[in-house]
Amino acid sequence: MIRNKRGEGYIQVCVLIIVICMILAVIITFANTYNVVRLNESNAKTVLESFVTKNSIRIYDSIKQGSNETRTIDADEYVSDLIQFCTFAEVGDFLYHNNADGETDYFINKPKVEIIDGKLKMAASFNVYVPMYFNRVYLGLLNIPLTVKIDLEKRY
Repeated sequence: MIRNKRGEGYIQVCVLIIVICMILAVIITFANTYNVVRLNESNAKTVLESFVTKNSIRIYDSIKQGSNETRTIDADEYVSDLIQFCTFAEVGDFLYHNNADGETDYFINKPKVEIIDGKLKMAASFNVYVPMYFNRVYLGLLNIPLTVKIDLEKRY
């Protein structure tokens, strides 16, 4: 294919190189998106563990005083802890993560935090939105739903 002196074989080689580069670009984009999702899941889980620990102390204190407040939680406290831990910028109902140039890397909606079964089992659910670009041209927005659950009873 490459030894052809008339140049006819070079077209196939060029097309093959372009196809390989396109496949490589898709793989790199997928790996970047996967990394963003796993990073958000890990950060949300870390903050949720801290939030469960804080709430377990509050619930224990309320039980000692004779009342049981296991049904109510302050979800805004979790959101503020997540903003502080992940350095998000809050705009309306969304939390934006910006890169060093000030451009948005990705954003999430405000997590919904709920108690499961009235125990120290909590779940935070939110969507991760990753903008897709090709050669600085906006292609679309990838929406990935995430739910992070934590169970304090299983850990201790």
